[in-house]
Amino acid sequence: MVSAKRKKAVSFRLTSGDVRQIKAIAARLGARDSDVARFALKLLLNRIGPIADPEARGRRLLPAFIEVGDELIRHFEIDLARLKAIINDGAATEQRVDEGDVALLALSATGGSLAAMQLDAVAGVEGSPEGLRGYLYSKYVQRPHVGRRAEPSLITQLAVG
Repeated sequence: MVSAKRKKAVSFRLTSGDVRQIKAIAARLGARDSDVARFALKLLLNRIGPIADPEARGRRLLPAFIEVGDELIRHFEIDLARLKAIINDGAATEQRVDEGDVALLALSATGGSLAAMQLDAVAGVEGSPEGLRGYLYSKYVQRPHVGRRAEPSLITQLAVG
């Protein structure tokens, strides 16, 4: 029987700048370069872990995009249609994320100034990435969802008000 802790060698191509940064971090921490690289990879995988779960949809998938969505969206050049599909395809109605809120996530990845202005326009929401993060966590992650009245997205609120 093979142990679950068994390690496998994997090769990555890194820029010389990334290698220098790993070496600098390792030197400062008194660690090996490989330990820093493994830590960085584990940290990333923990933060975006829900994306690896084929059953995670809608609200269950949202924390990964709240935490590192800007970077994911920019790096993988995910457009709004694709982001909506990634988050909501196959999600039950009560688990879906409002399309306007998905649009805010996508908008925040483009530099954030337009999203920040839209957040400023809605009372009680600070126009910053932390304001968007707090808004999404409070609406979709931290509150019970069963039997609650659906709230309009910030974009819907802006269009109406």
